[in-house]
Order: sequence, then C-alpha cells, then structure tokens
Amino acid sequence: MQVYDSAERQIPVLFQLKEIYRNRALLRILIVRDLTVRYKRSVLGVGWSLLNPILTTTVMFYVFNTVFMRGLDNRETFLPYLFAGVLMSTFFTQGVNFAADAISGGAGLLNKVYVRPEIFALSGTISSAINFIFGLIPLTLVVFVMGKTLNARAFLIIPIIFFMILLTTGFGLMFAIAYLEFDDARHLIQVLLMLLTYMTPVFYSLSSLGPNTQKVIGKNPLTSFLNVLRESWGGTFNGTINDWIYLSSFSTIIFALGLFLFAKWWPKGVTKL
Repeated sequence: MQVYDSAERQIPVLFQLKEIYRNRALLRILIVRDLTVRYKRSVLGVGWSLLNPILTTTVMFYVFNTVFMRGLDNRETFLPYLFAGVLMSTFFTQGVNFAADAISGGAGLLNKVYVRPEIFALSGTISSAINFIFGLIPLTLVVFVMGKTLNARAFLIIPIIFFMILLTTGFGLMFAIAYLEFDDARHLIQVLLMLLTYMTPVFYSLSSLGPNTQKVIGKNPLTSFLNVLRESWGGTFNGTINDWIYLSSFSTIIFALGLFLFAKWWPKGVTKL
C-alpha cells in the first residue's frame, strides 16, 4: 500500500476525479461506515433522519402558515412547499458539514496511507444525500395527503441530488481548509450557513418579497434548487430552464474550484491533521 508523501506535487482536478473513481470501492465502504456509525447506537436508527425534518416542518407550519402562505395558491400547497424547503436546506447544510468534518475525521488514515482526502469529503455528502432520499418518504405522504400527485417529473430528483452533491462537496472542501487553518473558522462558517438558510425561500415565497429583495434571493443557488425540487415533487412551484442552467453551472464551478483549491493546499495541510 502506497504511503502518503506530503511533498508530492498537487494533482490537477481531472486526475483527482480519476483517483476518486479508481478508489470507488473505498468510497462505498466509507459511506456504509458513516451511516453505520451515525445510527448504530440510536434507538430510532435512520428514523432520526426523518424525525428532524418532520419536527422542523411541523413547528414552522404552525408558526408561519398564516403569515407566509401569501403568494401561494392555498394552505394545502404551503405544507408540501415548506417540507420541500426544509429537506433541501437540511441536505445542503448537513452535506457541507459532513464533507468538511470528514477530512479531519479521517486524519488517522490520511497520515499513514496514500488516500485522496476528497474521497472522505465525498462520502460525507453522499451520506447526506441518502438521508435526503429517506426524507422524500414523508414528503411524498404530505404531497398525497394534500391532494397533490407525482408524475414523470419526479425523475428529475436524480439530477437534483447529483448537482447538490457537487455543490456541497465543493463547499465542504473549501471549508475543510478553513477549519484546519483557523480555529474560529468553524463558528463563523456555521453562522454563514445559518444566514444562507434565511436567504433561501424555505418558508416564504419570492412573491411575498419586494422586487429588490427578490433579485437578491434569486441569486442564491439554493433558490433554484428549491424551485426545481418543488416542481418535480408535488408541483408546488414552477421551475424554469434558467433555474436548471444556474444550479448546474454554479454547482459544477464550485465543485471544480473546491477540488482545485484543496489540491493546492493539501501538501502542507496534511501536516496539520
């Protein structure tokens, strides 16, 4: 087994992707390990991944349904609209945190054996994607109870998940650098993620905002993710081709940028693990 050499020249993005593919068996093992370790001592097991969005949605619906349903068709539309927003925002924040924490969590192996650390970050984001998929189960029940239906557009969930994995992995790699470089970076980034969540139309609609605020919120890539998710899973919003172009291009750029910056930083960063 090859020993890691911290003096090795940084690997271009394309080669990083090849290394991830070459070690796909390890990636599968890490994903299974992440899920097993996270839930093995839990009474509800994977049910915790369902309980969190359900409780969050319940509280938000109780508090906000008479205030933020303005701009939507009716009260029945608001619940699946809200649930989809909670699921997507949880997917994003959880995926970024899992990816960033996975680098320091794999320190024991990364210091001894040559393994591309990006694999650990990717395993974290895929684990969050699996939690998101489980969350689609109660969302589907809410959709049907509220008189909505699923159709062929539901298959759009596949590219939605794919591009969200790219986005969260890219940000996770960049945040992992900050975590290891600056002791207080973790607290600052958690605040930024919280602010970004409030800048995402999770429990309010864009039409309830002023025109200038709508422009700002519309630039948030999570807004485009939510638009297409709500269209594909229950039809509570009409996503556009511009949403798809924006979310796919933004996610790809962030993923490539995260790989590039991490590759440049990693030879000296490994010494800080």
